Amino acid sequence: MKKKKKIKKPLAGQVRLARMADIFQIYKVIRENPKEVLPRSYQDLFRNFDRFLVYEEKEKIKGVISWQVLPGPIPDKDKALEIVSFSVRKRDQARGIGSRLLNQMLKKLIKYHPDRILVLTFYPKFFKKFGFRRVSKKKLYSKIFLGCINCTKYPSPLNCPEVAMEIKLSSENKEEEKK
Repeated sequence: MKKKKKIKKPLAGQVRLARMADIFQIYKVIRENPKEVLPRSYQDLFRNFDRFLVYEEKEKIKGVISWQVLPGPIPDKDKALEIVSFSVRKRDQARGIGSRLLNQMLKKLIKYHPDRILVLTFYPKFFKKFGFRRVSKKKLYSKIFLGCINCTKYPSPLNCPEVAMEIKLSSENKEEEKK
């Protein structure tokens, strides 16, 4: 007997900027995927809620995505932003929520005119669909010293199974965004 494929509900919600009132739901969405997303304290979420986009459906947050600046050794030479805390509730995965969140976040980040946008992920195929390409973690010294060095999951940041990926933004992309 063939197993019936479970059909997920179509998207009926919206992507929007996070509000301070969303912090507790954001916290729960992040904590639901502990193997894939580093936990963030309530204090950190309160300090950075303005960097989050959320996917909300029927007043419930189903997915979140955030970003941070990655200062390089020569700030004017490598303006990099990183996508962080990207999580969709398990029961709502494979519905397109992640794609909508990532699309909206990329539109938002391009307005800051970075040279590149980075992500560390367990799902490189997903990010490849959006134009990200693999890069060596050795090229991400600022990321390793600012974030990965504090991770308790792996003894060395270079042994972490997450894949480093980036989108390099050409001057053409930046000019197109200005129009």
